[in-house]
Amino acid sequence: TTYEEASIAMNAVEAFSFISTVTSSNHSPDLSYFRGVNCIAESGSTKTIWVFLEGDQEYIRVESIGLNPFFVDVAEVEQVATEVGAKAGVEELDTVHFYGSGCSSPDRNRRIADGLNLAWQAKSVNVYHDLLAAARAACQTQSGIVGILGTGSNSCVYDGSDITDNIPAMGFIIGDEGSGTSIGRRLLQAWAYREMESHISAAFELKFELTKEKALHALYYESKPNRFLASLAAFCADHRKEPLIQGILHDSFTEFVRRHIMKYQGSSRLPIHFIGSIAFYYRATLEAVLQENGLKLGAIIQSPINALVKFHVTNEVG
Repeated sequence: TTYEEASIAMNAVEAFSFISTVTSSNHSPDLSYFRGVNCIAESGSTKTIWVFLEGDQEYIRVESIGLNPFFVDVAEVEQVATEVGAKAGVEELDTVHFYGSGCSSPDRNRRIADGLNLAWQAKSVNVYHDLLAAARAACQTQSGIVGILGTGSNSCVYDGSDITDNIPAMGFIIGDEGSGTSIGRRLLQAWAYREMESHISAAFELKFELTKEKALHALYYESKPNRFLASLAAFCADHRKEPLIQGILHDSFTEFVRRHIMKYQGSSRLPIHFIGSIAFYYRATLEAVLQENGLKLGAIIQSPINALVKFHVTNEVG
């Protein structure tokens, strides 16, 4: 994922109060950890990665479409899970741990859990918000602050067990500071307002076949303008030495750090971990911004799934 739930505005209470396990009403949690076949899934709005383990050993990994409960119903979840199970060669599971974009309330989490239960005979189905995936992947069982910088952005404080604080993401229209969406917006503004040097402007137009009409249509007539904006952030990778690009990255990360990270109690003391492609590919600028603000950089992880597998193999979570 590129963690798109960070682009969906959500109530601050939902962000950490509802990151609780949703377990099938027909079964008690399976506490005989990793003695049978288990599944750990991490889902964004566009892609889900399903990792199947026998004991503590991974034996197959399957990808499917994303299962965001804002956009899918129980029947769609069941259909996708059935297809995934067929590819993995499993019909019965001991435990499923599903981390997903949009899984931020009991009703939405139940939608995912019910679909998985219809597809698989599992002793325990657990559904969590993807913010908890980021925290567990980055921190494991240690305290820390976690930032998500992908298509959208989000952040939280984690005490080694639970998320204890979260400044709401508020979505791409008024939030998503430091994200691909934010960087893309700044690039598009610089292009439209003639702030790019001619060779940079020409390269920008060529890469995205961009015109004013195309940009306006993508922003105001298509269904996912945040994804359009985030796609523009890839331009920075090939032009990161340009002063304008350096400034856009620096200003976007600084805004995220000062509006979110530095508001948390303990931010000057705790390690600051990051999850997501934007943090991963523009690490040098991000690290410089943290140093400028007296903050301690922790881990930077592009995708949380491998670290999530490690977390579950080494920790009992019912």
